[in-house]
Amino acid sequence: MVASAKETKTSRRAKDRLHHVHARAGIRQDGLRNALGPELREIWGIAEDAEPGRVREIVLLRLNRVLERFADPLMPEIVWTAYNLGVDPVHGGAGMVGRIRTMVGRGRVAVSERTCTRRFYDFLGSVKNSLDGFQEDLTGEDFRLASRWIAENVRPEREQNPRDPVPSVMRMFLDGTVCGPADEAGAPIPARLGAHGDWLCVFTDERLLAEYRAVTGAGWARIRHRTGREVVLAAARRDAATGVLVNPRPTRGAGIHAALPLSPDSIARLAVRR
Repeated sequence: MVASAKETKTSRRAKDRLHHVHARAGIRQDGLRNALGPELREIWGIAEDAEPGRVREIVLLRLNRVLERFADPLMPEIVWTAYNLGVDPVHGGAGMVGRIRTMVGRGRVAVSERTCTRRFYDFLGSVKNSLDGFQEDLTGEDFRLASRWIAENVRPEREQNPRDPVPSVMRMFLDGTVCGPADEAGAPIPARLGAHGDWLCVFTDERLLAEYRAVTGAGWARIRHRTGREVVLAAARRDAATGVLVNPRPTRGAGIHAALPLSPDSIARLAVRR
């Protein structure tokens, strides 16, 4: 197991090198090993004589370890587009900004380019933090999967029953823990958004919740943690049709599409399929 107890000069330099990984052609760029720098290679356990293919596999696996912690179902699309995995080779060399712009322009996500970029940098911040902690050992099975993902240009997914109608990224949200405002009885507090109806607002990261409260001055007396599935069921049980907003933005006028909106219809389907 490769480990780092706290931020050191090595991990600080490694964090600076992370910005080179999503540049240019991302994990497919020539000279990826040099782009990482010696400090990041050391922390991620990349041998000095590692072949380019093995370097690419380790980078993918280390990034995926961090991505697995995110319940936000949009994150895999954003993150792997940024790093050039599962991207049309025609657009692969456009750089992170160009790849995200193309993704948004083609309607792959229902949020803005700015929102996608912000969420990517949220992820990058978590990758940086991970460099100060333990790095799990990688197994032969890990490398087998990574080799296939790269060769076939496909994204990692959690195991899924082929008859399961809920996509794996959505199941990440349902199974993951989110936090949001609650009343004295512990029930979620709905936000009434005029013509848009009622919505339960939840956050996949406490930092996003803290940012929202700091900017908006939201005076919620109680914050409760629950699974995404529990939030969906709470929304489905309300008399009024209620959706769920995942990671709403604190900017006034940002609109519901600045967050990940799960409409009342989506909530009804998820509640049945849970």
